[in-house]
Amino acid sequence: MNFSENISNKLTEIITNELDLNSDKKEIIAYAIENLLLFLLGVSSLVFLGVFSNALMAILVAATFGGLLRRVSGGAHFNTPSKCLVFGSIIYTSIGILAKKMVEYKLFSSEDALYIILSICLLMIALLAPVDSESKPINSIQFRRTLKMISIVFIIMTFIIVYLTESLLFSVSAVMGVFYQCVTLLPIFNKKRR
Repeated sequence: MNFSENISNKLTEIITNELDLNSDKKEIIAYAIENLLLFLLGVSSLVFLGVFSNALMAILVAATFGGLLRRVSGGAHFNTPSKCLVFGSIIYTSIGILAKKMVEYKLFSSEDALYIILSICLLMIALLAPVDSESKPINSIQFRRTLKMISIVFIIMTFIIVYLTESLLFSVSAVMGVFYQCVTLLPIFNKKRR
């Protein structure tokens, strides 16, 4: 039992002690609490690392865009949520710092490169998404199509946001977060191949 699971189980017992719920409902509540705790811990670590590295906005934008796409596109998984949390915090912090430096050193003189990267992402999504995991298989063909369509719409919305946004740092961070997430779709990073 990992740290977050242990805490969520204790909180579940406290919450459900008086409610007389069956074990299935207790398990659902424990799962929800564990996910909430992991989310809060992840955001807290990103905020801490963002303040420490002086790249808070870039880190949060990259993590938001990458994380939202991940919800519908799937991607590579670690065997525990804690490993995912630590790795994600390190990656999104690195992406945010890199995005900030790329803008500072004017490595993106126009948004054309961002549109090219997003076009590559759109192709990757069309070919690879959604990627399921052994713990969360996608068995329904209709649900698979729906996730693919939402992923494609997300990339298109990112195109529009990048076009409308005047902050180059925001745009670069968003595109890098999306690109990283698309890279996690590659078969080399996923044990279960379709």
